[in-house]
Amino acid sequence: MLVELSFDKEEPKDFVIDLPEDYRPATSPYKAVSVVDDPDGEYKHGDVIVLPTHVIREIELVDNTFHLVERNHIMAAVRA
Repeated sequence: MLVELSFDKEEPKDFVIDLPEDYRPATSPYKAVSVVDDPDGEYKHGDVIVLPTHVIREIELVDNTFHLVERNHIMAAVRA
C-alpha cells in the first residue's frame, strides 16, 4: 500500500542549532499517514491510517521517493 507522510510537513527554519553528531530527535512510535493507493481498494486516496513508524519502507526510484507499508501493520483508520 502506498502512503504519504503528509502530517510530517515542517516549516523551514531560519536559524541553526549546533547539536552533537550522535544526536537523534525523539520519534513517536506511531504515525498517522494518508493513503495514496490501495491495490485491494479497502482504503481510498486521502484516508488516514495509523501504523508503527518502524514499518514504513522508503523506496527511491530515479528521482521519486515512495513510502510503502504492508496491510497487516495498519493499527487503525481515522474517520471524521
